[in-house]
Amino acid sequence: MQPLNFAIEDCKIRTIQNPRMIKLSKTLPPDEKPKYVDLFKEFQDVFAWSYEDLKSYDTSVIQHTRPLKPNQNPFK
Repeated sequence: MQPLNFAIEDCKIRTIQNPRMIKLSKTLPPDEKPKYVDLFKEFQDVFAWSYEDLKSYDTSVIQHTRPLKPNQNPFK
């Protein structure tokens, strides 16, 4: 088993005035890279690109919770 190569490259998916950068692995096959870039371009309105983007969402939707049984202490 070979170790993973963590070499990444930055790819722009917007214009210079409104840049959006994504990071793709350099080990990605050449025919796969355009597919990922197109996917991010198509769904760029879904991703939060900055912390300001997150402030508009309801925290009850994105807040992490752990359900606990009544009268039980959490354990590790």
